[in-house]
Amino acid sequence: MLKTHEEDLQNLRLNPRLQKIAELIPQAESLADIGTDHAYIPIYARLSGKVKRAIASDIKLGPVARAAENAKKFGLDSDIIVRIGPGLETIKPGEAEIIVIAGMGGILIADILENSKEVVAAAKLLILQPMTAAGELRDYLAENSFTANQEYLAAEEDKLYNIITAVPGGKTAYTERERILGKGVEETSPQYYQEYRARLASKLEKRIEGLKASKLAGNAEKAEEIEAQLKLIQD
Repeated sequence: MLKTHEEDLQNLRLNPRLQKIAELIPQAESLADIGTDHAYIPIYARLSGKVKRAIASDIKLGPVARAAENAKKFGLDSDIIVRIGPGLETIKPGEAEIIVIAGMGGILIADILENSKEVVAAAKLLILQPMTAAGELRDYLAENSFTANQEYLAAEEDKLYNIITAVPGGKTAYTERERILGKGVEETSPQYYQEYRARLASKLEKRIEGLKASKLAGNAEKAEEIEAQLKLIQD
C-alpha cells in the first residue's frame, strides 16, 4: 500500500527553523529553494499541496546529490527539479512564484537578489532567513524597491533565527528600531520576543565595550552610534 502524503509529511520531520519557513509558504504554482541542501523545503511544499512544482538549487555537488536522492525517496523526482549553480542563476524569470533563500548570511542573500533582478521581479513572495547581518539585508530591501512584510522568529536549540518575508516592488521605510529588531516580530513571535531583544542588547553591549577599548580612529563615534541603537531596543 502506498503511503499517504500525510504519512510522508510526518516522516519528513523538519527542524523548527525549516518548519517555520515551510509554514510561511502560500499556495502557489511553483517554488525555488536556493541553498536547498536536502531539499526538505521543496519536498514539504509539494507533499503539503502548497505548490505544484519546485526547483531545489545549490552551489555544491554534495547537497545537490542529497536533494535528488530525497526527492526520489519521496516519489517526487518528477515534481522537484534539482539544479546546481550559484544563487538564483539556475532559475529563469517566471519559473518560481515563491523564492526561499535560507541558511546563509544576510549580505550574501542581498548579493543573490542583486545578481538576479529579473528572476526576483517575476516572483510573488520572498522568504529570506539570514544567519547573520539581518539589518544589512533589511537595508538592501528598503533601498531596492521591495515591500517588506512581517518578520518571524524561529527557535532551535539555543538559537533564534530571523525570517523575513518580502514582495518585489513597492517601498519599505523601516524605522531605526525595526531595522535593528525586525518588522513586527513582537506581534508574530511574542513567545520569543523578550529573549530575542535581550540577546540583541547583549550583542550590542559587547560591541560597544570592544569599540571603547580600542584606540582606532572613528571607534568612539561608532560606539556612540551603537549606544543609540541599544537605547532604541531597550525602550
